[in-house]
Amino acid sequence: MLAQPVVLNNEQHKDLHVLAQFSLESVNGRHIAPLMLQEFAAASAFYPIFFLQVEELFAPVAVFGLKEGQNLFIKDGQWEGQYLPAGIRAYPFNLAQANDDQLLLCVNEQADNISRTEGQALFNADNTPTEFFNGVNTFFKDYIDANAVSRNIVAQIKEMGLLKADGLQYRDLAGKEHRLNGFFVIDREKFEALSDEQFLTLRKFGVLQAIYAHFSSLDRIGSLINRLPIDAPAAE
Repeated sequence: MLAQPVVLNNEQHKDLHVLAQFSLESVNGRHIAPLMLQEFAAASAFYPIFFLQVEELFAPVAVFGLKEGQNLFIKDGQWEGQYLPAGIRAYPFNLAQANDDQLLLCVNEQADNISRTEGQALFNADNTPTEFFNGVNTFFKDYIDANAVSRNIVAQIKEMGLLKADGLQYRDLAGKEHRLNGFFVIDREKFEALSDEQFLTLRKFGVLQAIYAHFSSLDRIGSLINRLPIDAPAAE
């Protein structure tokens, strides 16, 4: 299990460095990863995209595996995914909610791409932030803004009644049928039956490309099945 992230500060982490290497633990054991609508076009070429319901909200995700804890894009200790969602791209950093108005930048001190001796420093000798650290901050500021836009548009899609429960159904390489429940998709029939006004509203939001990318991404389920080990079942 990964160590819990801690709030980043220039005293405790004055000698912290980030290595210029891909962090395998950022994707290891992940069967889903959060996505924003703005990422659908890039992600849809490689992963099925579904929505999960979190209380009253719906969150889009890229699917990496066909059961919990299974990432079919890791083979022989190597990540074979062609697109890394922004939600995990900044690992070992993440944001934590301090209160309703404040987010805190946190770091996993024991991450596989963290070092105390080499790599990109986070703080200068006088404990001021380095240019690299400022870049991390900028990434998260942009991510927060983009994620807020994505959440608002997904909420509009929900209000239009376009989301429907639709488990991930598939037949494995041995011919056995499986179904993963809890997923939602955009209802294509309802989408195509939208009034001109509703359709123009979605176009105004700039979301049509993402919706079509979502539809095409569902064809990637076959790619996941082809990655299954022949002697290992996907799910029971």
